[in-house]
Amino acid sequence: MLKLFDYQQRLVTETRQALSNGNKGVLIVSPPGSGKSVVIAEIARLTTLKKNRVLFFVHRQELVRQIKDSFIEQDVDLHYCTIMTVGKVANRLNILPKPNLIIVDESQHSRAMTYRKIFDYYSDVPRLGFTGSPWRLSGKGFKDIYSAMVQGPTTKWLIEHHKLAPFTVYGYQLGNKNVLKHSSTGDYTKKSMDDFTHSIIHGDIVKSWLKFAKDRKTIVYCHSTSFSKEVAQAFRDAGINAVHADAKTPEGKRDKIMKAFKNGEIKVLCNVDLVSEGFNVPDCSCVVLLRPTESLVIYLQQSMRAMRYQKGKHAVIIDQVGNFERFGLPDTDYHWSLEDRAKHPRNEGNKTDGPAIKTCPECFAVIKANCVTCPLCGHDFSAEIRKLKQKKEQELRAIKAEEHTSEAFTTNYILTQNPATFTTMKQFYDYAKAKGYKKGWAYYQGKAKGLVH
Repeated sequence: MLKLFDYQQRLVTETRQALSNGNKGVLIVSPPGSGKSVVIAEIARLTTLKKNRVLFFVHRQELVRQIKDSFIEQDVDLHYCTIMTVGKVANRLNILPKPNLIIVDESQHSRAMTYRKIFDYYSDVPRLGFTGSPWRLSGKGFKDIYSAMVQGPTTKWLIEHHKLAPFTVYGYQLGNKNVLKHSSTGDYTKKSMDDFTHSIIHGDIVKSWLKFAKDRKTIVYCHSTSFSKEVAQAFRDAGINAVHADAKTPEGKRDKIMKAFKNGEIKVLCNVDLVSEGFNVPDCSCVVLLRPTESLVIYLQQSMRAMRYQKGKHAVIIDQVGNFERFGLPDTDYHWSLEDRAKHPRNEGNKTDGPAIKTCPECFAVIKANCVTCPLCGHDFSAEIRKLKQKKEQELRAIKAEEHTSEAFTTNYILTQNPATFTTMKQFYDYAKAKGYKKGWAYYQGKAKGLVH
Protein backbone atom coordinates (compact mmCIF):
# COMPACT_ATOMS: atom_id res chain seq x y z
CA MET A 1 0.00 0.00 0.00
CA LEU A 2 1.44 3.37 -1.06
CA LYS A 3 1.72 6.20 1.43
CA LEU A 4 0.18 9.37 0.02
CA PHE A 5 2.27 12.49 -0.41
CA ASP A 6 1.14 15.47 1.66
CA TYR A 7 -0.51 17.20 -1.31
CA GLN A 8 -2.38 14.00 -2.22
CA GLN A 9 -3.63 13.60 1.35
CA ARG A 10 -4.77 17.22 1.27
CA LEU A 11 -6.81 16.50 -1.86
CA VAL A 12 -8.49 13.57 -0.09
CA THR A 13 -9.24 15.64 3.02
CA GLU A 14 -10.57 18.67 1.13
CA THR A 15 -12.70 16.48 -1.14
CA ARG A 16 -14.33 14.71 1.80
CA GLN A 17 -14.92 18.08 3.45
CA ALA A 18 -16.59 19.42 0.29
CA LEU A 19 -18.94 16.41 0.29
CA SER A 20 -19.74 16.85 3.99
CA ASN A 21 -20.59 20.49 3.26
CA GLY A 22 -23.48 19.24 1.13
CA ASN A 23 -21.99 19.38 -2.37
CA LYS A 24 -23.41 16.60 -4.55
CA GLY A 25 -20.67 17.02 -7.13
CA VAL A 26 -16.98 17.83 -6.52
CA LEU A 27 -14.38 18.27 -9.28
CA ILE A 28 -10.78 17.47 -8.27
CA VAL A 29 -8.14 19.10 -10.49
CA SER A 30 -4.49 18.07 -10.41
CA PRO A 31 -1.87 18.15 -13.19
CA PRO A 32 -1.11 15.09 -15.36
CA GLY A 33 1.45 12.89 -13.63
CA SER A 34 0.61 14.11 -10.10
CA GLY A 35 -0.79 10.72 -9.04
CA LYS A 36 -4.57 11.12 -9.26
CA SER A 37 -5.07 7.34 -9.30
CA VAL A 38 -3.61 7.08 -5.78
CA VAL A 39 -6.01 9.77 -4.54
CA ILE A 40 -8.95 8.02 -6.25
CA ALA A 41 -7.96 4.69 -4.69
CA GLU A 42 -7.64 6.20 -1.21
CA ILE A 43 -11.12 7.76 -1.41
CA ALA A 44 -12.50 4.43 -2.63
CA ARG A 45 -10.74 2.61 0.23
CA LEU A 46 -12.20 4.92 2.87
CA THR A 47 -15.66 4.53 1.30
CA THR A 48 -15.59 0.73 1.12
CA LEU A 49 -14.23 0.47 4.69
CA LYS A 50 -17.71 1.55 5.76
CA LYS A 51 -19.31 -1.10 3.48
CA ASN A 52 -20.48 1.63 1.11
CA ARG A 53 -20.47 0.95 -2.62
CA VAL A 54 -18.32 2.80 -5.17
CA LEU A 55 -19.12 3.12 -8.88
CA PHE A 56 -16.04 4.08 -10.90
CA PHE A 57 -16.12 4.68 -14.63
CA VAL A 58 -13.91 6.15 -17.33
CA HIS A 59 -14.08 6.23 -21.13
CA ARG A 60 -11.36 3.68 -22.03
CA GLN A 61 -10.85 0.03 -21.11
CA GLU A 62 -7.09 0.51 -20.60
CA LEU A 63 -7.83 3.06 -17.87
CA VAL A 64 -10.27 0.63 -16.23
CA ARG A 65 -7.52 -1.97 -15.92
CA GLN A 66 -5.12 0.61 -14.48
CA ILE A 67 -7.51 1.81 -11.80
CA LYS A 68 -8.24 -1.80 -10.78
CA ASP A 69 -4.51 -2.28 -10.24
CA SER A 70 -4.40 0.92 -8.16
CA PHE A 71 -7.38 -0.22 -6.07
CA ILE A 72 -5.73 -3.58 -5.38
CA GLU A 73 -2.43 -1.89 -4.46
CA GLN A 74 -4.25 0.43 -2.02
CA ASP A 75 -6.21 -2.41 -0.37
CA VAL A 76 -9.62 -1.29 -1.64
CA ASP A 77 -12.35 -3.88 -1.01
CA LEU A 78 -13.37 -4.71 -4.59
CA HIS A 79 -16.51 -6.51 -3.37
CA TYR A 80 -18.01 -3.06 -2.90
CA CYS A 81 -16.77 -1.64 -6.23
CA THR A 82 -18.16 -1.52 -9.74
CA ILE A 83 -15.39 -0.57 -12.19
CA MET A 84 -16.36 -0.21 -15.86
CA THR A 85 -16.17 1.94 -18.97
CA VAL A 86 -18.82 4.65 -19.18
CA GLY A 87 -20.56 2.87 -22.07
CA LYS A 88 -20.97 -0.37 -20.12
CA VAL A 89 -22.35 1.47 -17.10
CA ALA A 90 -24.85 3.41 -19.23
CA ASN A 91 -26.14 0.15 -20.73
CA ARG A 92 -26.47 -1.64 -17.37
CA LEU A 93 -28.10 0.99 -15.15
CA ASN A 94 -31.14 -1.16 -14.38
CA ILE A 95 -29.07 -4.15 -13.19
CA LEU A 96 -26.08 -2.57 -11.43
CA PRO A 97 -26.14 -2.27 -7.61
CA LYS A 98 -26.85 1.30 -6.55
CA PRO A 99 -23.65 3.08 -5.45
CA ASN A 100 -23.13 5.35 -2.47
CA LEU A 101 -20.43 7.30 -4.32
CA ILE A 102 -19.67 7.82 -8.02
CA ILE A 103 -16.06 8.47 -9.10
CA VAL A 104 -15.24 9.58 -12.66
CA ASP A 105 -11.72 9.83 -14.05
CA GLU A 106 -10.76 12.06 -17.02
CA SER A 107 -13.94 13.96 -16.21
CA GLN A 108 -13.31 16.67 -18.78
CA HIS A 109 -15.45 14.26 -20.84
CA SER A 110 -18.35 14.37 -18.39
CA ARG A 111 -20.50 16.70 -20.48
CA ALA A 112 -21.00 13.84 -22.97
CA MET A 113 -24.48 12.31 -23.23
CA THR A 114 -23.53 8.90 -21.78
CA TYR A 115 -22.09 10.55 -18.66
CA ARG A 116 -25.14 12.76 -18.25
CA LYS A 117 -27.40 9.71 -18.57
CA ILE A 118 -25.65 8.06 -15.62
CA PHE A 119 -25.63 11.25 -13.53
CA ASP A 120 -29.35 11.76 -14.15
CA TYR A 121 -30.15 8.14 -13.25
CA TYR A 122 -28.22 8.44 -9.97
CA SER A 123 -29.20 12.06 -9.33
CA ASP A 124 -29.25 11.52 -5.56
CA VAL A 125 -25.77 9.95 -5.42
CA PRO A 126 -22.71 12.17 -4.68
CA ARG A 127 -20.18 12.26 -7.54
CA LEU A 128 -16.48 13.04 -7.75
CA GLY A 129 -14.75 13.98 -10.98
CA PHE A 130 -10.97 13.86 -11.49
CA THR A 131 -9.13 15.69 -14.26
CA GLY A 132 -5.82 17.31 -15.11
CA SER A 133 -7.53 20.10 -17.06
CA PRO A 134 -11.26 20.95 -16.74
CA TRP A 135 -11.48 22.44 -20.21
CA ARG A 136 -13.53 21.85 -23.35
CA LEU A 137 -13.13 23.24 -26.86
CA SER A 138 -16.68 24.59 -26.71
CA GLY A 139 -15.78 26.74 -23.69
CA LYS A 140 -18.69 25.19 -21.77
CA GLY A 141 -18.08 24.87 -18.03
CA PHE A 142 -18.99 22.17 -15.52
CA LYS A 143 -20.92 24.10 -12.85
CA ASP A 144 -24.15 22.21 -13.60
CA ILE A 145 -22.38 18.87 -12.97
CA TYR A 146 -20.04 19.80 -10.10
CA SER A 147 -20.89 22.45 -7.51
CA ALA A 148 -17.42 22.63 -5.93
CA MET A 149 -13.83 22.33 -7.10
CA VAL A 150 -10.75 21.17 -5.20
CA GLN A 151 -7.40 22.06 -6.78
CA GLY A 152 -4.08 20.33 -6.34
CA PRO A 153 -0.63 21.90 -6.66
CA THR A 154 0.58 23.61 -9.83
CA THR A 155 2.94 21.97 -12.29
CA LYS A 156 5.67 24.43 -11.26
CA TRP A 157 5.26 23.40 -7.61
CA LEU A 158 5.40 19.70 -8.51
CA ILE A 159 8.63 20.24 -10.47
CA GLU A 160 10.21 22.30 -7.70
CA HIS A 161 9.32 19.60 -5.13
CA HIS A 162 10.57 16.71 -7.28
CA LYS A 163 7.18 15.20 -8.07
CA LEU A 164 7.40 15.93 -11.80
CA ALA A 165 10.54 16.08 -13.95
CA PRO A 166 11.89 19.42 -15.19
CA PHE A 167 11.72 19.80 -18.96
CA THR A 168 12.97 21.58 -22.05
CA VAL A 169 10.69 22.26 -25.01
CA TYR A 170 12.26 22.43 -28.46
CA GLY A 171 10.07 24.32 -30.92
CA TYR A 172 11.24 22.91 -34.21
CA GLN A 173 8.45 23.78 -36.69
CA LEU A 174 7.70 21.34 -39.49
CA GLY A 175 4.87 21.46 -42.01
CA ASN A 176 2.78 24.22 -43.54
CA LYS A 177 0.41 25.25 -40.74
CA ASN A 178 -1.45 27.60 -43.11
CA VAL A 179 -3.38 24.61 -44.47
CA LEU A 180 -4.94 23.80 -41.06
CA LYS A 181 -8.71 24.38 -40.97
CA HIS A 182 -11.12 24.25 -38.03
CA SER A 183 -13.99 21.78 -37.83
CA SER A 184 -17.37 22.33 -36.16
CA THR A 185 -15.90 20.91 -32.92
CA GLY A 186 -13.28 23.68 -32.77
CA ASP A 187 -10.26 21.46 -33.39
CA TYR A 188 -8.63 20.94 -36.78
CA THR A 189 -10.30 18.80 -39.44
CA LYS A 190 -8.75 15.43 -40.24
CA LYS A 191 -8.39 16.40 -43.90
CA SER A 192 -6.49 19.59 -43.08
CA MET A 193 -4.23 17.65 -40.71
CA ASP A 194 -3.65 15.16 -43.54
CA ASP A 195 -2.69 18.10 -45.80
CA PHE A 196 -0.45 19.46 -43.06
CA THR A 197 1.43 16.18 -42.59
CA HIS A 198 1.89 15.84 -46.36
CA SER A 199 4.10 18.95 -46.17
CA ILE A 200 6.35 17.33 -43.57
CA ILE A 201 9.50 15.56 -44.73
CA HIS A 202 9.62 12.41 -42.61
CA GLY A 203 13.41 12.43 -42.55
CA ASP A 204 13.34 15.80 -40.79
CA ILE A 205 11.36 14.25 -37.92
CA VAL A 206 14.09 11.68 -37.39
CA LYS A 207 16.87 14.27 -37.79
CA SER A 208 15.39 16.52 -35.11
CA TRP A 209 14.97 13.54 -32.74
CA LEU A 210 18.61 12.54 -33.29
CA LYS A 211 19.63 16.15 -32.60
CA PHE A 212 17.59 16.79 -29.46
CA ALA A 213 16.79 13.39 -27.95
CA LYS A 214 19.00 10.62 -29.33
CA ASP A 215 18.58 7.27 -27.52
CA ARG A 216 15.76 8.51 -25.24
CA LYS A 217 12.69 6.33 -24.77
CA THR A 218 10.19 8.33 -26.81
CA ILE A 219 6.46 8.59 -27.50
CA VAL A 220 5.47 10.19 -30.81
CA TYR A 221 1.93 11.60 -31.12
CA CYS A 222 0.33 11.60 -34.58
CA HIS A 223 -3.17 12.42 -35.82
CA SER A 224 -3.78 9.42 -38.10
CA THR A 225 -2.87 5.77 -38.33
CA SER A 226 -1.34 6.10 -41.79
CA PHE A 227 0.91 9.01 -40.76
CA SER A 228 1.94 7.27 -37.54
CA LYS A 229 2.95 4.16 -39.49
CA GLU A 230 4.94 6.30 -41.95
CA VAL A 231 6.79 8.01 -39.09
CA ALA A 232 7.57 4.67 -37.43
CA GLN A 233 8.95 3.43 -40.77
CA ALA A 234 11.13 6.54 -41.12
CA PHE A 235 12.67 5.80 -37.72
CA ARG A 236 13.24 2.14 -38.65
CA ASP A 237 14.87 3.21 -41.92
CA ALA A 238 17.36 5.14 -39.78
CA GLY A 239 18.09 2.01 -37.73
CA ILE A 240 15.94 3.02 -34.72
CA ASN A 241 13.53 0.45 -33.29
CA ALA A 242 10.13 2.12 -33.67
CA VAL A 243 6.62 0.65 -33.66
CA HIS A 244 3.13 2.01 -34.33
CA ALA A 245 0.06 1.24 -32.19
CA ASP A 246 -3.46 2.64 -32.01
CA ALA A 247 -6.85 1.81 -30.52
CA LYS A 248 -7.63 -0.54 -33.43
CA THR A 249 -4.46 -2.57 -33.02
CA PRO A 250 -5.57 -6.05 -31.84
CA GLU A 251 -5.55 -6.12 -28.05
CA GLY A 252 -3.06 -8.96 -27.76
CA LYS A 253 -0.61 -7.31 -30.14
CA ARG A 254 -1.10 -3.92 -28.49
CA ASP A 255 -0.36 -5.37 -25.04
CA LYS A 256 2.85 -6.94 -26.37
CA ILE A 257 3.91 -3.60 -27.90
CA MET A 258 3.22 -1.72 -24.66
CA LYS A 259 5.13 -4.31 -22.63
CA ALA A 260 8.09 -4.19 -25.05
CA PHE A 261 8.12 -0.38 -24.88
CA LYS A 262 8.03 -0.38 -21.09
CA ASN A 263 10.84 -2.95 -21.02
CA GLY A 264 12.98 -0.85 -23.36
CA GLU A 265 12.89 -3.28 -26.28
CA ILE A 266 11.16 -0.59 -28.36
CA LYS A 267 12.85 2.84 -28.41
CA VAL A 268 10.15 4.92 -30.17
CA LEU A 269 6.39 4.35 -29.83
CA CYS A 270 4.32 6.10 -32.52
CA ASN A 271 0.61 6.28 -31.74
CA VAL A 272 -2.74 7.96 -32.36
CA ASP A 273 -4.49 9.14 -29.17
CA LEU A 274 -3.60 5.87 -27.45
CA VAL A 275 -1.18 6.94 -24.73
CA SER A 276 -2.50 10.41 -23.94
CA GLU A 277 -4.44 9.48 -20.80
CA GLY A 278 -3.38 7.33 -17.89
CA PHE A 279 -0.36 5.73 -19.59
CA ASN A 280 2.51 5.58 -17.16
CA VAL A 281 6.08 4.81 -18.25
CA PRO A 282 8.30 6.73 -15.78
CA ASP A 283 11.52 6.26 -17.76
CA CYS A 284 10.01 7.71 -20.96
CA SER A 285 11.93 10.98 -21.16
CA CYS A 286 10.89 12.36 -24.55
CA VAL A 287 7.70 13.11 -26.46
CA VAL A 288 7.44 14.30 -30.04
CA LEU A 289 4.31 16.30 -30.88
CA LEU A 290 3.23 15.83 -34.50
CA ARG A 291 -0.50 16.34 -33.93
CA PRO A 292 -1.51 20.01 -34.17
CA THR A 293 -4.43 20.73 -31.87
CA GLU A 294 -6.61 23.51 -30.50
CA SER A 295 -7.38 21.37 -27.42
CA LEU A 296 -5.52 22.36 -24.27
CA VAL A 297 -6.43 18.98 -22.74
CA ILE A 298 -4.71 17.06 -25.55
CA TYR A 299 -1.68 19.36 -25.45
CA LEU A 300 -1.11 18.95 -21.70
CA GLN A 301 -1.71 15.20 -21.65
CA GLN A 302 0.68 14.61 -24.52
CA SER A 303 3.42 17.13 -23.73
CA MET A 304 3.61 16.10 -20.04
CA ARG A 305 3.73 12.36 -20.72
CA ALA A 306 7.56 12.45 -20.47
CA MET A 307 7.52 14.39 -17.18
CA ARG A 308 6.80 11.47 -14.81
CA TYR A 309 9.34 11.88 -12.04
CA GLN A 310 12.56 9.91 -11.79
CA LYS A 311 15.63 11.08 -9.91
CA GLY A 312 17.97 12.99 -12.22
CA LYS A 313 15.56 12.90 -15.15
CA HIS A 314 15.14 15.91 -17.44
CA ALA A 315 12.33 15.57 -19.98
CA VAL A 316 12.60 16.66 -23.60
CA ILE A 317 9.48 17.82 -25.47
CA ILE A 318 9.93 18.26 -29.23
CA ASP A 319 6.96 20.29 -30.44
CA GLN A 320 7.12 20.23 -34.22
CA VAL A 321 3.63 21.61 -34.85
CA GLY A 322 3.62 24.86 -32.82
CA ASN A 323 1.19 23.79 -30.08
CA PHE A 324 3.27 25.66 -27.49
CA GLU A 325 2.61 28.89 -29.41
CA ARG A 326 -1.12 28.49 -28.67
CA PHE A 327 -0.95 27.26 -25.09
CA GLY A 328 2.42 28.20 -23.61
CA LEU A 329 4.73 25.78 -21.82
CA PRO A 330 3.42 22.81 -19.79
CA ASP A 331 4.14 24.62 -16.50
CA THR A 332 2.01 27.65 -17.42
CA ASP A 333 -0.28 28.58 -14.52
CA TYR A 334 -3.80 28.14 -15.86
CA HIS A 335 -6.82 29.66 -14.18
CA TRP A 336 -9.28 26.80 -13.76
CA SER A 337 -12.96 27.43 -13.17
CA LEU A 338 -16.30 25.63 -13.23
CA GLU A 339 -17.78 28.55 -15.16
CA ASP A 340 -18.07 28.85 -18.93
CA ARG A 341 -14.84 30.20 -20.33
CA ALA A 342 -12.80 31.30 -23.32
CA LYS A 343 -11.18 28.61 -25.45
CA HIS A 344 -7.63 29.46 -24.35
CA PRO A 345 -7.50 29.98 -20.55
CA ARG A 346 -3.85 31.08 -20.83
CA ASN A 347 -5.10 34.28 -22.46
CA GLU A 348 -7.70 35.13 -19.82
CA GLY A 349 -6.79 38.41 -18.19
CA ASN A 350 -3.64 38.57 -20.27
CA LYS A 351 -3.31 42.05 -21.68
CA THR A 352 0.12 41.61 -23.23
CA ASP A 353 0.70 41.28 -26.96
CA GLY A 354 1.96 37.90 -28.06
CA PRO A 355 3.16 34.93 -26.03
CA ALA A 356 5.59 35.33 -23.13
CA ILE A 357 7.90 32.78 -24.74
CA LYS A 358 10.21 32.64 -27.73
CA THR A 359 12.28 30.09 -29.64
CA CYS A 360 16.07 30.31 -29.65
CA PRO A 361 17.25 30.46 -33.29
CA GLU A 362 20.44 28.57 -32.41
CA CYS A 363 19.28 25.54 -30.37
CA PHE A 364 15.48 25.81 -30.93
CA ALA A 365 14.77 25.71 -27.18
CA VAL A 366 11.54 27.45 -26.15
CA ILE A 367 12.42 29.96 -23.44
CA LYS A 368 10.92 32.94 -21.62
CA ALA A 369 10.51 36.01 -23.81
CA ASN A 370 12.43 38.24 -21.42
CA CYS A 371 15.62 36.15 -21.63
CA VAL A 372 18.54 38.18 -23.00
CA THR A 373 20.68 35.07 -23.38
CA CYS A 374 19.50 31.51 -24.02
CA PRO A 375 19.98 29.46 -20.81
CA LEU A 376 20.75 26.35 -22.89
CA CYS A 377 23.18 27.46 -25.57
CA GLY A 378 24.07 31.03 -24.54
CA HIS A 379 22.71 32.71 -27.69
CA ASP A 380 22.74 36.51 -27.21
CA PHE A 381 19.38 38.17 -27.96
CA SER A 382 20.48 41.72 -27.10
CA ALA A 383 21.13 42.78 -30.72
CA GLU A 384 17.76 41.34 -31.83
CA ILE A 385 15.98 43.09 -28.95
CA ARG A 386 17.54 46.43 -29.98
CA LYS A 387 16.49 45.86 -33.59
CA LEU A 388 12.94 45.06 -32.48
CA LYS A 389 12.73 48.27 -30.45
CA GLN A 390 14.08 50.31 -33.35
CA LYS A 391 11.63 48.66 -35.73
CA LYS A 392 8.67 49.53 -33.48
CA GLU A 393 9.84 53.14 -33.18
CA GLN A 394 10.31 53.50 -36.93
CA GLU A 395 7.26 51.53 -38.02
CA LEU A 396 4.70 54.37 -37.97
CA ARG A 397 7.02 56.84 -39.69
CA ALA A 398 7.91 54.26 -42.35
CA ILE A 399 4.27 53.54 -43.11
CA LYS A 400 3.44 57.25 -43.40
CA ALA A 401 6.36 57.88 -45.71
CA GLU A 402 5.45 54.98 -47.98
CA GLU A 403 1.68 54.88 -47.83
CA HIS A 404 1.25 56.42 -51.30
CA THR A 405 3.89 54.37 -53.07
CA SER A 406 3.22 51.36 -55.25
CA GLU A 407 5.36 49.27 -52.90
CA ALA A 408 3.07 50.15 -50.00
CA PHE A 409 0.08 49.11 -52.08
CA THR A 410 1.76 45.78 -52.88
CA THR A 411 2.58 45.27 -49.20
CA ASN A 412 -0.96 46.05 -48.04
CA TYR A 413 -2.44 43.84 -50.73
CA ILE A 414 -0.20 40.82 -50.08
CA LEU A 415 -1.06 40.92 -46.37
CA THR A 416 -4.72 40.32 -47.22
CA GLN A 417 -3.87 37.09 -49.03
CA ASN A 418 -3.75 33.55 -47.63
CA PRO A 419 -0.26 32.04 -48.17
CA ALA A 420 -1.92 28.66 -48.74
CA THR A 421 -3.19 30.04 -52.09
CA PHE A 422 0.22 31.23 -53.34
CA THR A 423 1.52 29.66 -56.55
CA THR A 424 4.83 31.52 -57.04
CA MET A 425 7.93 32.10 -54.98
CA LYS A 426 7.59 35.88 -55.54
CA GLN A 427 4.31 35.84 -53.62
CA PHE A 428 5.99 34.08 -50.70
CA TYR A 429 8.96 36.47 -50.71
CA ASP A 430 6.65 39.53 -50.91
CA TYR A 431 4.55 38.16 -48.05
CA ALA A 432 7.66 37.42 -45.95
CA LYS A 433 8.96 40.95 -46.53
CA ALA A 434 5.62 42.50 -45.59
CA LYS A 435 5.43 40.42 -42.42
CA GLY A 436 9.06 40.99 -41.46
CA TYR A 437 9.83 37.28 -41.81
CA LYS A 438 13.23 35.96 -42.86
CA LYS A 439 13.71 34.81 -46.45
CA GLY A 440 14.17 31.29 -45.13
CA TRP A 441 10.51 31.23 -44.15
CA ALA A 442 9.48 31.93 -47.75
CA TYR A 443 11.92 29.34 -49.06
CA TYR A 444 10.58 26.66 -46.71
CA GLN A 445 6.93 27.42 -47.53
CA GLY A 446 7.67 27.32 -51.25
CA LYS A 447 9.59 24.09 -50.88
CA ALA A 448 6.64 22.51 -49.05
CA LYS A 449 4.42 23.39 -52.02
CA GLY A 450 6.87 22.02 -54.55
CA LEU A 451 7.93 25.44 -55.91
CA VAL A 452 11.60 24.84 -55.07
CA HIS A 453 13.42 22.00 -56.79
